[in-house]
Amino acid sequence: MKFKYLPVILIFLTTILFSGCEKEIDINLNASNPKFVIEGNISNVFSEAKIKISKTLNFNETTDYPLVSDAFVTIYDSTMNITDTLYESIKGTYTKQSLVGIEGHTYIMSVKIGTQTFTASSTMPYRLKMDTIIQQNLAGTASSFGPPEGTPAAGSIIQLLPEYLNTTHTDKFFQFVILRNDSILNRINLRSDLGSDPTNFSFPFPLFVRAKKDDTVTVDLQFIDKNVYNYLYGLTQNINQFSASPSNPTSNITNGALGYFSAHTSQKETLIIK
Repeated sequence: MKFKYLPVILIFLTTILFSGCEKEIDINLNASNPKFVIEGNISNVFSEAKIKISKTLNFNETTDYPLVSDAFVTIYDSTMNITDTLYESIKGTYTKQSLVGIEGHTYIMSVKIGTQTFTASSTMPYRLKMDTIIQQNLAGTASSFGPPEGTPAAGSIIQLLPEYLNTTHTDKFFQFVILRNDSILNRINLRSDLGSDPTNFSFPFPLFVRAKKDDTVTVDLQFIDKNVYNYLYGLTQNINQFSASPSNPTSNITNGALGYFSAHTSQKETLIIK
């Protein structure tokens, strides 16, 4: 049997920059065993603390994904010994605008639904500074077989080059969340920089965006912890069907829930396509 569930985005962008990014993926589950899906984020930016809760559906059900109300949701800063309660702002979404994360702090999410409690822990990484983003080709100069001109999705494949340098010599895991004209592109762009070798400095990775001249493109560089990186990487394997036997990505949430909880940094750069 198969279920479909709505993961992210990315967070993401969610944003949390993941919210608003929707993609259906097939998950192998027993029809008699529906699962809760929890998408949790806290960042170092105001108003981005958000937990979304839904449930899976049987493959033959055609209703919308059920959103879960009346949950009790908290985020605990174990470094500062402070607990914040998130309240339902719209059905299935729990927020607290004033809750801003701090780099290096460990956060524990707790979600209580009826008699069940789900928890997850995530440590917000220290970020690296994104120096600049370089547009490497002009709009209209890259050949592609995309949507025709005049349609909302039309445009050339633009190669963008974010530049940064890992001088900390520590491993870094991150994703790029990309918006075109304020719409989140439905794609997961993951990167890792294993900088434990003192000679291994980071180098720029290209990003590919379909865009037209004068489009506004925003790139959000989000540093994430390794467990969240592994979850999102497993998600991309299922989405792109790289795995011969697709399975649920390994979640950092306890008690059998699907999804993730991510304490991540956010750093945005915006450019106008030339």
